[in-house]
Amino acid sequence: MFYLRRVTYAASPAPVNAFHCILAATHYNAVPMSAAHEQHQQLRDLLAQGRLDDAQFRWLELSEQFANQPDFLLTLVKEFADAGHPRTAAELVALITPSLKAAGKHHEWLYALKLRAAASPKEKTLRAELAEAYTAIYQTDPRLKAILAISVLDNDTVPMTEAIAKIETLLALAPGSYCQQKSWGFGRVKSFDATLGRLIIAFPHNPDHALQLAYAGESLTPVSADHLEVRKQTDLAGLQQLATTEPLALLRLVLVSYGHAISSERLEPILAPSVVADWKKWWDNTKRLAKRDPHFDVPAKKSAPIVLRTAPVSQQDALLEAFRDAPSLIQKTDIARQFLRIADEIDDPELPLQEMQDGLLASLAATKLHLRVVRLEAAFLLEDMRVPGTFVVDELRRVTNLPALFDELSVASEKRAVAALKISETDRLIASVNQFSAKTLDQIADLLAPAAPQILQNVQNQAASAELLAWICRNISGTSWLQPLSGAVLIQAVLSAMEIATAKSAAKLYDLLLKDEMLLVDLLANAPTDAIRDVARRLLATPAFEELDRRLLMARLVKAFPFVQEFLITRTAKEQPFIVSWTSLRRRQAELDDLIQKRIPQNSKEIAQARSYGDLRENFEYKAAKDTQKVLMRRRGELELLLIRSQGTDFSDAKTDAVNIGTTVTVTDLATGQPTTYHILGAWDSDTARNIISYPAALAQTLLNKRVGDVVEANSDTGKLQFRIDRIENPPDEILQSL
Repeated sequence: MFYLRRVTYAASPAPVNAFHCILAATHYNAVPMSAAHEQHQQLRDLLAQGRLDDAQFRWLELSEQFANQPDFLLTLVKEFADAGHPRTAAELVALITPSLKAAGKHHEWLYALKLRAAASPKEKTLRAELAEAYTAIYQTDPRLKAILAISVLDNDTVPMTEAIAKIETLLALAPGSYCQQKSWGFGRVKSFDATLGRLIIAFPHNPDHALQLAYAGESLTPVSADHLEVRKQTDLAGLQQLATTEPLALLRLVLVSYGHAISSERLEPILAPSVVADWKKWWDNTKRLAKRDPHFDVPAKKSAPIVLRTAPVSQQDALLEAFRDAPSLIQKTDIARQFLRIADEIDDPELPLQEMQDGLLASLAATKLHLRVVRLEAAFLLEDMRVPGTFVVDELRRVTNLPALFDELSVASEKRAVAALKISETDRLIASVNQFSAKTLDQIADLLAPAAPQILQNVQNQAASAELLAWICRNISGTSWLQPLSGAVLIQAVLSAMEIATAKSAAKLYDLLLKDEMLLVDLLANAPTDAIRDVARRLLATPAFEELDRRLLMARLVKAFPFVQEFLITRTAKEQPFIVSWTSLRRRQAELDDLIQKRIPQNSKEIAQARSYGDLRENFEYKAAKDTQKVLMRRRGELELLLIRSQGTDFSDAKTDAVNIGTTVTVTDLATGQPTTYHILGAWDSDTARNIISYPAALAQTLLNKRVGDVVEANSDTGKLQFRIDRIENPPDEILQSL
């Protein structure tokens, strides 16, 4: 253990000052400013280098040199505490505590005792000495006796640091001072009744709120009269004037009030509209000024905090240093992108840009291939920096699942990726049409015409994805290659997709049908009567809609096609169950279990967390969480209804004397002589790539109950087709096993 030599210090006749005054001025009156700064810097350097023993020896040497200046030595001890060595600081400060007390430097004496208490919270002798120090400083304060009693500083079972914190809080809560309470906001202390042991505080919800001292010491946080929220109550006009004349001064005030760091997302509700009327205009101007001021660190992301620096640093130097220290490609990319935005404002940006380019290339080479989004974002940035190479194309060629990649990318990055693929790999985009989101389909709409036969076939066989169907519904009237598509067939495909799609995708179709009042009617405008009746039956039977919404859609149909009303009168027949494979049934059950056990509880936590932010009218997180809750609960209801109506099977009992659910049928197109084999399976088993069609699909319905040798007619986008049934058999094992 490091051995501390004992030194005796002479008492100093200097007047009593608070410790922060010591830091600011007192010891410099006895020790020349330059010398004091030099001693502090020496200790900082030694501690920064990890040379703790050398720093202690240096302090002991200085303690002999400045034996009659214990207050100055105390400021040097603080360097040890600030460097994360509280125990060493406590050992050193114990050597000068008697001298501080003898010199009548009561504030410094109390600070020294607090350092010792933080390092040795169980040292019993400190409790009495702390009480003595508080009494010496606040001997004329009539509140002190009650405060010491409430803090139970003399009780060994109460942690010393906890008792000190309560004393400090209550001492700061003098009449006229301000405080903050987590639930009630900011308030002003109106009175402090030591006899009754309570405070009277004016909060916004209650101008005469009484609090017991014990609870006040635990729940209240004293705040300065200069705190922004206090100023909003006492000098709102002054703040509004400051926002107009000195926007950076107002920003500095906010940052000081909120721990020197705050995000722009939090900043807006704090200032607007009470202090700043036109937020966007004010913030655009203030942000531009702050970026040029080295005292502020303004990040590119809205969610990242704006920081008030302790010392001014140019944004260029700060970003370059952060880039060098960044351990990962994603961090380097983010920092380099921020630098690129301000490059035009820098006199000589070439050298730092070259360093960042080299760093990005090295980090990209070292980053694992499966981090596809991180690598692609870096490739985009290298392209923006005009680094020679085909980085974006190379990264996209490594991606095997484009739809999954696009789901992970930001909107802007997805557009860039699509634009690159439209030039280099058009075929890959067309091949994934049924897996893309509707917004991706909007970007490649000019490429879809060659894929029309496959898209229309997927719709016909009810194998089109919900996203593709949503895109078709929005674009069918203005897209020539979609004109042959039957509106009735499209609606049947939409209803089928809503029953099996993910909650997010199903919600798009749900909202599309409900919000566009004419969509359903327009799609059926030229449909045969039987097709409209089929749609009405399906709409009444599907579990995809809540009852009120189902009635609304039926009312639209009845208004346009009055004969549909017969179904509302005769809707008494028992609903038929869905025949589904056990595999697909387990998938739906697993999705429901995941909703009930994970996603809905997690959403409830998010709602509770968002509610804690306050002001639900302007709370984006709360609104987003509640919207998600609606989607999740709707999907839960859909799945529960689907599972109630579902009947699982392994198709082992399917009869092959005619086409039934669970059979494989080979047919020949009489016009071309081309044979095709279809596997007619459960309602949720459709896979057109392997010629598996669900039995509710239009083609399957045409084939059901037909026998070998029968000729059937099926509708297609090019007209009527005739098929001859050549063979009916049980599905191959590999088809059933792959479901």
